[in-house]
Amino acid sequence: MLVLILSFLGIAALFEAANALAAEVPPNQPTFQLEVTDVQVEVQVLDGRRQISGLTKQDFTILDEGKSQPIAYLGHESVPLDLLLLLDVSGSVQKYLRDIAAISRSALRELGPDDQVAVMVFSRDTWIEQSFTTEQEAIADAIDKASHEPPVGSGTRIYAAIQAAARYLADETSASLRRRAILVVTDNDGMSYGIHRDAVMRSLLDANAVLDAIAVGRHPHPPVPRAGAVVNPDFAFDDVFPLADTTGGEAVAASKPQDRLTEMLTHLRNSYSLVYRMPPDVAPGSYRRIRVELSDEARRKFPRATITARDGYYVSRGEQKKNNEHQSPQ
Repeated sequence: MLVLILSFLGIAALFEAANALAAEVPPNQPTFQLEVTDVQVEVQVLDGRRQISGLTKQDFTILDEGKSQPIAYLGHESVPLDLLLLLDVSGSVQKYLRDIAAISRSALRELGPDDQVAVMVFSRDTWIEQSFTTEQEAIADAIDKASHEPPVGSGTRIYAAIQAAARYLADETSASLRRRAILVVTDNDGMSYGIHRDAVMRSLLDANAVLDAIAVGRHPHPPVPRAGAVVNPDFAFDDVFPLADTTGGEAVAASKPQDRLTEMLTHLRNSYSLVYRMPPDVAPGSYRRIRVELSDEARRKFPRATITARDGYYVSRGEQKKNNEHQSPQ
């Protein structure tokens, strides 16, 4: 009888230990489910080039058209990433892509097991080298293949490629909270006839995608028009820097892009995902401005912190209709 009692006590202790261990291990997937009226904002908080971690909902303030909004959810490392690597394969960029390919396997270790990556390449035309996958070996192979791809057609259409990437990313739908990003590597020397910056920006914001960019080569910024010169918007130079700024991303000029790849992946992986409910009675098709700030207490703790987040969002008709239904009396 004594042996039987000790056996039961041993089994009970094992169950108790297993339950305690399960409580300590966070789930791989966030439990938050996005509603159509939720606004998701990716936020980077940096002190110099060092990321600030450990912040909570109480450390942030979100302003929608100047009015503070309650934060419904904050996610950090637990939120999976959908990343589209957009690689310029024009002749002037390929040597830099080979440098990136050489360190891609080590850089991809910054990603989590639930993060998925697609590889899209472009020059004049755009095509998928690797569809979304969590297999890091397949991703690295696709980057290596892209570094040896011959350019198709003459000219480089950067805006057209970014718009295609945003639309491809938008098709990757999920009810669960995921962060979305495009990382483009390009010499930033291109022209997309008939595609204006505002249209590309709209595509990025509609996809809820952050744009990061590594600009390579000797002239990472497009030439500035002469004072008084008339600029035809149909023939304006493409430029990734203002797109990154508006979407809350990073854009850097780098002669050694492989040195920045790991850092950018780390920043994307460890950004904050903030979610709040869209204010009532928003106008369909309207553009709503967003500003993210640290709370007074967090600002006192991190006085040198800088915050990057997208500037705003467009209200779709579906979101506005659903929001009105939420506000209707029962």
